[in-house]
Amino acid sequence: MNSALRWLWSNLGLILLSFALSTLIWATAVEQENPTLEQAFPSAVPVSLTNTPEGMIAYGQTDARVSIVLRAPQSVWEVLRPEDIRATVNLSGLKPGTHALPIQVQVALRPVQVRRVEPSSLVVYLEPIAQAEVPVRVRLEGNPPLGYIARPPETATMTVTASGPESLVAQVVEVQAVVSVEGRRADVDGEFDLKPYNAQGKEVPYITLTPSRIAIHVAVEQLSGFRDLAVTARLTGQVASGYRISGITVDPPVVTVYGAPEVISQIPGYLETAPLDLENTQESLEVRLPLVAPEGVSLLMKEPVVTVRVTVVPIEGSMTVRRPVEIQGLAPGLTATVAPEEVEVILNGPLPVLEELRPEDVRVLVDLFGLNAGRYSLEPQVVVTPQGVVVGAVLPVTVQVEISPPVTPTPER
Repeated sequence: MNSALRWLWSNLGLILLSFALSTLIWATAVEQENPTLEQAFPSAVPVSLTNTPEGMIAYGQTDARVSIVLRAPQSVWEVLRPEDIRATVNLSGLKPGTHALPIQVQVALRPVQVRRVEPSSLVVYLEPIAQAEVPVRVRLEGNPPLGYIARPPETATMTVTASGPESLVAQVVEVQAVVSVEGRRADVDGEFDLKPYNAQGKEVPYITLTPSRIAIHVAVEQLSGFRDLAVTARLTGQVASGYRISGITVDPPVVTVYGAPEVISQIPGYLETAPLDLENTQESLEVRLPLVAPEGVSLLMKEPVVTVRVTVVPIEGSMTVRRPVEIQGLAPGLTATVAPEEVEVILNGPLPVLEELRPEDVRVLVDLFGLNAGRYSLEPQVVVTPQGVVVGAVLPVTVQVEISPPVTPTPER
């Protein structure tokens, strides 16, 4: 027994060295397979406030996000998600005032070390919560067109509740909703956002309004002696054969006129332009034309002129032609026959172009490049020269081609 103890004592250093070396080898092997990485988490983490004292409200950097550098094995990095990381600021036991508080980070996975948090602290203002009833004011922006008037806005909500930090709620003297009537010819109806303002007309932050949106109605009326009329282009003549009108636009499409009410009421609801002659037209047009107004009626325009755009396009048609099948790419010395020798080609495109097609404008080709003697079923390719014409179909879809080898002459006896 004593000899065993003496041997253990005399070899203790060697045993400890062996254990340390084996541990080092094991750790090295583990590190090589699953290396530890220190790096920044790829996305910023939002900071949440916890344990807010009862009856108090925190504001300031309450929507802050932090960048975090972590140290963890590669296997942990591969499964680490944003929801595994929580950044918090603890408000427990704090009194009203300004506080610079440390940001605490907890990671749900192990093993992970938090190496750095930027920023490392957060400035938070803590105050008692307050509420107040404040009046609503609707502010109109812009102006209706000439000849219209916006009446005072109407809303059923006269006051709303403003809540938030006590010192900020005390600054709120009114809440405003902004309604634009710029260019409006009809009533404005809808729900609009409210914002709190102080006595200097500046928006007060960190205030919650209940409700935050209200329904508002603004009547927009046309003044007596004014009237809106549609504009119609007066067209004469016929476009060229094979063409059609695909669209007509007038800018502006509506104009305002004014005059004696009894004269204005007699207008049928529209004004015509001066005549636009389209006889034999083959192209789209954009012209400025004067408006024709009845006597005693004036236009609310610098110039009584509108822009008329007429889109003229060719009529689409279809045509079937027969064309011979042409051979190309046949190797020298070989001969080829095609059946059928002609195919039908269905063409689609502008009718004027189809009507002027020449035989050489449509070719049907069969490519025999690289083919040896034998029988083949091939799809012919159609080449059409005029732009805008497309091939609808080829009948038949395939042709039979027989390639014959060179004929060897028979020697004479």
